[in-house]
Amino acid sequence: MSKPDQTTIKIRAYDGKAAGDAQSNLSEEQNNALELVKKTAQLQEEKNRSLGHLKAIELLQESLRQEQARSAEMARVNAALEAQLKELAGQENNDKKVAGLEAKIKELTEVLGRISGIAAAGKAD
Repeated sequence: MSKPDQTTIKIRAYDGKAAGDAQSNLSEEQNNALELVKKTAQLQEEKNRSLGHLKAIELLQESLRQEQARSAEMARVNAALEAQLKELAGQENNDKKVAGLEAKIKELTEVLGRISGIAAAGKAD
């Protein structure tokens, strides 16, 4: 054998760490990616829930607006009815006054008739 054939080359012995480190790193990267996917899914779920809540809020706001409009209309109708009630109460008072005045007129007419009768009887004498 010649000298070049007898040359030794030093190579590090394989201890399995290099592949383990790569596998460990890959596993850590996979774990990070998995965590990222989980968090993304959670965020999407939260976004969907938030959108659902937002839609519910919008529906409730619209319902509130409609109820406020109905309430305002009912208040307007109530005020109109109260005004009519006051008017009717006033008319009832007027009717009572008119009835009272008619009774006084009748009474005074009777008294006037008696007075006229007495006056006529006094002239006849």
